[in-house]
This record gives sequence, structure tokens and C-alpha cells, in this order.
Amino acid sequence: MKTGELIATGAIVAIILIALMNVMGNPKMSGAISYLTNGGSQPPATGSSVVGGPSLSAAKIDQILSNAGSPAAGSGQAFYSDSQQYSIDDAVALAFFHHESSYGTAGAAVQTHNIGNIVCTAGYSCIGRFRSYPSWQTGIDDWYRLISGPAYAGSGLTTIDQIIPKYAPAADHNSPSAYIAAVQSDVQAWRAS
Repeated sequence: MKTGELIATGAIVAIILIALMNVMGNPKMSGAISYLTNGGSQPPATGSSVVGGPSLSAAKIDQILSNAGSPAAGSGQAFYSDSQQYSIDDAVALAFFHHESSYGTAGAAVQTHNIGNIVCTAGYSCIGRFRSYPSWQTGIDDWYRLISGPAYAGSGLTTIDQIIPKYAPAADHNSPSAYIAAVQSDVQAWRAS
């Protein structure tokens, strides 16, 4: 390689390195880099949207569940992998789990492994009025399938504000506005950390 070519190559490498350092210092751009390097899954969701790849790592989810004394501790990889597969933010799934059952430490979820207290429907095993699963991983997967499917994201309900009034209606003695606020608070705090 000639001296001129070597200098030109070095200059290009330096420009690329400087650009990468700038991108990595910018949270919005580092998400884009993550998108480009994480096997093609969608970039993380932002704002009130539930649609996107994971915004939390499996390790972060495990830490949150462990700190809460959750019986689902260790299932961070299931949340993360399903987020990639279904393009639904794992922070949103975890926030639903928090709101519905304090991460599986209270209510029916202790027995059902149902992270979102999904109401029983035909074709499912149920305990009381909720679907029941043999493991947390199965319950996590079904929640993602439901939210990504035609009842919610598949029909255009793609934000927390749009999903919760249908998911937990006031007619079932829920407070959709309190539920929305709780989920948004968790999601915003986790995405910022």
C-alpha cells in the first residue's frame, strides 16, 4: 500500500470512529446502532407506543424481578426474546406484570403464571376467571401473542392509552386512567435508566 493510500485509509477509519463515538453518546442514535446490530429486530419503542423491540435487557428484567421477590425471577430472557419475536416492548410487558400482580407475588397470578391476568377464553386451562399456564415462560409468551395480535396492535391499538381501556375496562371495576398512569410511569423510569 502506498503512503497516500495508507493516509487516506487511516483518515476514513478515524472519521468512522469519531462518528461511532458521537452516536454512542447520543441515546437516540445508540438505539439505532442497537437495532442495526441486534439481528434485525425493531428498534425500541418510544413514548406511549408498545410497538418495537426490547428497551430493557434480560439482565435488567431479572434484576427488577429479583429485587421484587418475584417467583418469575430468572425469566428476563423470556421477556426479552418475546419482545424481539413479537415486536412489543418488554418494558410494557413488565409494567403490566407489575400492575396486575406485583410481579406474580399477589393475586391469582401466584397460581396461574398469568403476567397480565388475561381473562379465560375457550381453548385455555383456567383457574377462576383467568387463563392458567404451566410456567411463567408460557404465560409471558401468551401475553405477547395477545398484545401483538388482532385484538390489540394488529388492529391499530399500538399505544398504552389505546390498549388499556380495552384490556382493563372500567366495566370490569378497573380504573383505566390509573392503570395507564402506573404502566407509563414504570416504562418511562425503566427506559430512562
